Amino acid sequence: MSSLKEVAARAGVSTATVSHVTNKSAYVSSTLRERVLKAMRELNYHPNAVARTLKTKKSKTVGIIIPDIANPFFPMVVRGAEDELRHNGYTLILGNSDGDLAKEELYYNTFHSKRVDGMLLIVSPSSSPPEYLRRDKHKDDATPIVYVDRFHRGLRGDVVMADNAGGSYQAVCHLVDAGHRRIGIITGPLELTNARLRLEGYKRALREHQLPITDPLIRIGKFDVQSGYQETKELLKLAEPPTGVFICNALMSLGFLRALKETGVSCPRDVALVTFDDMDWFDLFQPRITAVSQPAYELGAKAAELLVGRIAGELHGPPCHKILPTKLVIRDSSSSTKESSGQI
Repeated sequence: MSSLKEVAARAGVSTATVSHVTNKSAYVSSTLRERVLKAMRELNYHPNAVARTLKTKKSKTVGIIIPDIANPFFPMVVRGAEDELRHNGYTLILGNSDGDLAKEELYYNTFHSKRVDGMLLIVSPSSSPPEYLRRDKHKDDATPIVYVDRFHRGLRGDVVMADNAGGSYQAVCHLVDAGHRRIGIITGPLELTNARLRLEGYKRALREHQLPITDPLIRIGKFDVQSGYQETKELLKLAEPPTGVFICNALMSLGFLRALKETGVSCPRDVALVTFDDMDWFDLFQPRITAVSQPAYELGAKAAELLVGRIAGELHGPPCHKILPTKLVIRDSSSSTKESSGQI
């Protein structure tokens, strides 16, 4: 590997000038900058990131921990964060926790050891804030963290999330407007903030329409396909099964549709569906799926923007709590019996 001195000699400049170009630490004229960059390309020179981190105390990297890389919602969040961070000169490194607190903590500690400048965290289910977060929140040199999509009650911190309660309220009101009076819900683990808020939106819609909140119609899933399948089967076993169901994420909706197909129940003729999370392929299903669209890309981008502000010291004051709007996309799966066309 070529050295900084060799680059300086090839470009005919001082080593300080090369350092200023690579670190963007001082003004260098466009002519000199191009000479340095040309020499770097010719010598295949790459700055020593470790040495630069030790010197500047900044690694220009950010870590993000997500709970399920197989869930198509989370890669879109990562894409938004990556684009915003790259625009600001940061590199993003990814950890997939599988919704496991021990694995989440392992990535958290690994990112710390790599001296990341900040972290974006989509937390795993937990009845209380994990010890590693409680331990570090009071440290003067604590790494800035922005929580995305979910957060732990009892911990102060910046949060960026969708309007979970409002989107769910709108979804259930839509089912009521379509004529449904017995509406079920399959929500996620209630240790997660977004799952609790989606359940709150469901209950608020029923209360405002003077409909009963019935415990057997409230099923707790795990935000995955299998739990959507299992909880749908439980709803269909009821003496009075629901005529409409609100499912709180896209993966559980896939399990719902599989359960309907196995039991010969038709959507939307026998049971209507609205889901939280809109996916491109929902428009290709038969019936096409009505969904609450949340801005996954924007969640990542906004969280990254907020984190960069904290890292740079440009953002001060108490924690920010940003709520991004959702949108109900109405398709065939929630139509009334008279409107029903495509069915499964």
